[in-house]
Amino acid sequence: MRALNMQQLCSFAQDNRKIDEKFILFNVNDISLFEKFRVAGCRLNLLLFSGNIEAEINGKTVSLQRCDFVDILEGMTLGFKSFSNDTEFYCFATTREFLIDVMQNIAPGPKDYFSAIINNPVIHLSANSTSRLYRQMRLMDDILSDVDHSYRIEMLKVYFRAYELELGNLMIKEDKFQLQEHDSIVMKDVLMANFMDMVWKNFRERREVSFYAKELCVSAKHLSRVVKTWTGKTPHEIISEQVIGLSVQLLRNDNMHIQQISDILHFADQAAFSKFFRKNMNMSPSEYRKRSLEIEKK
Repeated sequence: MRALNMQQLCSFAQDNRKIDEKFILFNVNDISLFEKFRVAGCRLNLLLFSGNIEAEINGKTVSLQRCDFVDILEGMTLGFKSFSNDTEFYCFATTREFLIDVMQNIAPGPKDYFSAIINNPVIHLSANSTSRLYRQMRLMDDILSDVDHSYRIEMLKVYFRAYELELGNLMIKEDKFQLQEHDSIVMKDVLMANFMDMVWKNFRERREVSFYAKELCVSAKHLSRVVKTWTGKTPHEIISEQVIGLSVQLLRNDNMHIQQISDILHFADQAAFSKFFRKNMNMSPSEYRKRSLEIEKK
């Protein structure tokens, strides 16, 4: 399943569903897009207010039901495998730059929110919370649809800010996370967000932690400490998860040779790729391919 980034997504979206390459709002009419492609490299929020979706998040199958809220960071991926006939949802895609511009460095909600969604991006909300978020998304939908509105972009920013504040309030009220101070984005938050963004853009070619630390102007030790605090994982584990996530997607295409996959992921040779894959998946790439194809035939 091919991955689409923000720029590519914009080519599919109608003018009344987007603002330049900064914000796109999807609904059930766009569900086929999520079936054909994985969305990656942008911030996604999905609110499922009716039906069921079998989704794929970072290469793992997840069953979504009514009142589920999904928050996908830049370094994560989202796609759909199947959905029920009564499925209704809103899903927006945006950029970190747009978020920062609109929120003016205010990060509403629990301070440890980001570390929680990296490990588990699906949150089940109450019916009341789902309804409150739906109303905010509907406002964004209405203003986007009015392409002749003189203050369309400005109004969208107002509604989007209100949505983010409503979301932050709901996360606090529903007591989903351990609460800490949450007044503004601190440097460690920015470092973590930048690291995840860099990993998505570079994991195919660069897997050494030192590269990311150098590009982010911090020591490898400091980067490791921040990532470990946020996610409970090392930077190497985060990078490896991205490599494995793409590997398993490519291996499901039985027309692609394993050597080709090794080349795409910039391994020295097929043996190096196989060694890496076995270490992380406890089986060889060919064994994984055979097993996944057998499951699909059932």
